[in-house]
Amino acid sequence: MDIKTLMKLSLMGLLALSFATPMAYAKDEDDDVAEVAPKKKNAKKSKKKESAPTRMFVTIEKFDNKSSASSSEFETLRSRVQQCIVGSRKFEVVELEQLKTAMSSQKLVASGITNGDDTDAPEMGKIKAASYIVYGTVLHFGMDQMQGGAEGVNSAKNTMKVELQIKITNGETGKILTQKSAIGYGVNQTIGIEGFKASSRDGMHDAMRDAIDEACHMAADLLRDVAYPAKVVRVGKRDVTINLTNEEVQEGDVFDVVDAEDLGMDDATGAWLGFDGDDVGRFVITRPGPQTSKAKPLDDDVDLDEMDSDEHMYIVRRVSKATLKKEAKKASQKRKAAFENRF
Repeated sequence: MDIKTLMKLSLMGLLALSFATPMAYAKDEDDDVAEVAPKKKNAKKSKKKESAPTRMFVTIEKFDNKSSASSSEFETLRSRVQQCIVGSRKFEVVELEQLKTAMSSQKLVASGITNGDDTDAPEMGKIKAASYIVYGTVLHFGMDQMQGGAEGVNSAKNTMKVELQIKITNGETGKILTQKSAIGYGVNQTIGIEGFKASSRDGMHDAMRDAIDEACHMAADLLRDVAYPAKVVRVGKRDVTINLTNEEVQEGDVFDVVDAEDLGMDDATGAWLGFDGDDVGRFVITRPGPQTSKAKPLDDDVDLDEMDSDEHMYIVRRVSKATLKKEAKKASQKRKAAFENRF
């Protein structure tokens, strides 16, 4: 074989090797990708599953009426409690009657009377058990009237009071977790001149609505305190952001902010002891929102720069109108006594 032919064969071998090597590498890389890709996909899927938020299921059960409320007023109260809980957007609320209907549908499917392939029919064993069961009693529903007047001027002050006794039970164990009263007040004051009677129908209606709203919001607060305490989620330069919606609060509502600590479980009973801590101060809602609301300090000595929502947990607790009224009266008496002591 001459030298020219040998060089030609060597060149052809090198060309074949140069084409084969990238293909071999590409095959190896594809194999590695094929092995790694499913792992990445599964990891992403598991991460998504872990980060998915879970919401507690709540059942609103029977309320008893031991007050003077009419049947329509009583139903309004029960519906308003449910509306306040739904408005928190923290719970999946299932009515007891809906559960009974779903269970009846399951039994019909299981018996073969209805079409078991119906996609709208609930599957056996697929109904979520309620994490919490809320029920209670309407203890008081009425208007107290005070009359007064002088020199041809008549005045009337009507105070509406609604009191609910709320019980919250663990849906799995049946154990009562909390039992407290939720009280709401509404005030209507009218002034009339002799020979002219001021109409107070709208005012009476507003007073009733205010009392119902306050009592029902406080009932929803009891459930939140057990499951998802309302808290500060961000501290700004001039205000804070709390995880309460515009269906739970309105502008002017007042809350106590507490630098909270989880007390853990009671060694003797095994029950969760809840949160406790030092009071930071009073805050007033300035801008309710669909997901969160803004609030600013009422106390001048509250320093927002010293608050750190990353290292501390600040829970918020609603202050009732009755409490604010008592505190205002006490402060007025204190100022009056201090003024009189000057002379």
